[in-house]
Amino acid sequence: MAENRSASTAVATNGGKSASVGCPLCGDHAATLLEQLKLADLDHEYRRQVGVSVVDEFPAGTQHLELVRCGGCGLEYFNPTVAGSAGFYARLSQDEHYYSTTRWEFTETLKRLPADPDLIDVGCGDGFFLRSVPGTRRRGLEFNPEAVRRATASGLKVTTQRLEDLPAASADFVTLFQVLEHVARPREVLSAAVRVLRPGGKFFVAVPNNDTWVGEAPPNPLNAPPHHTLRWRAEALRAAAKLSGLELDELQAESVAPEHLFPYRRSRWVARLGVLAGGSVPRYGIGPAAVGVRKVATALTTISMRLFPGLGPARPGTGHSLLAIYRKPA
Repeated sequence: MAENRSASTAVATNGGKSASVGCPLCGDHAATLLEQLKLADLDHEYRRQVGVSVVDEFPAGTQHLELVRCGGCGLEYFNPTVAGSAGFYARLSQDEHYYSTTRWEFTETLKRLPADPDLIDVGCGDGFFLRSVPGTRRRGLEFNPEAVRRATASGLKVTTQRLEDLPAASADFVTLFQVLEHVARPREVLSAAVRVLRPGGKFFVAVPNNDTWVGEAPPNPLNAPPHHTLRWRAEALRAAAKLSGLELDELQAESVAPEHLFPYRRSRWVARLGVLAGGSVPRYGIGPAAVGVRKVATALTTISMRLFPGLGPARPGTGHSLLAIYRKPA
């Protein structure tokens, strides 16, 4: 079992060498070490669950990664901070279910948009959300060539341009859904969104909510590098507004959705069993004790789903995502 420990500096351990690393969001060096994981264990889970090996995505000689929480802004990030390559995402997107066709943040954002909004959807995938936006002025940015091909084939305006390359003050709305956790330099993305927005424009950001079961659920390789190099929390989204010169209009937290009920309950069982065992269960460890706890948790969750299939008394705000709605000052 793993225990949390504090560190005055976030430290990356690579091949026996250590280096001081600042927070990708605020630059602060004060951090709490949450967990150290072996790259071999993480690669094992990627291959087992996703069918993709990730060892070659990391610098040569990398043996361990460290998950830390910034003491300045609350962002959780990994050392080394590695974002996936184009080839990595091309392999992932071969799964037809990789790009979601329904998300809570889509519905919440559409409620707040006017007719025919001048909108840019960053990381739009194959364009499902864009197709739901009324009017003709919506367009998307996407790096995955296959996703761009599918989006443009359906008549959408989607390009491989970077947000940083778009003209200043060229949109009233920018949406960034489930993207900011994938980038290694979030301040650059936030600054680019501020520059592209017109005064008074709105910026919608949705990220996985690592204050909930999402941040605890083991072993989820997709919530680790090279897929998710950052783990966002409400505290970090609030800090992002101050750091970027934006005003935070709203911060909404999703409730547990039916499709997330199983992992939600399973994470609760893992936490309870970990306490009974005298510690916490490593998120990515594949030692006998951790694997045993997860198997028991899976069995107990399966039984509970059969006996109590409904959502039950899950607390509001315990779902998968957070939605931050920022405004650029006029």
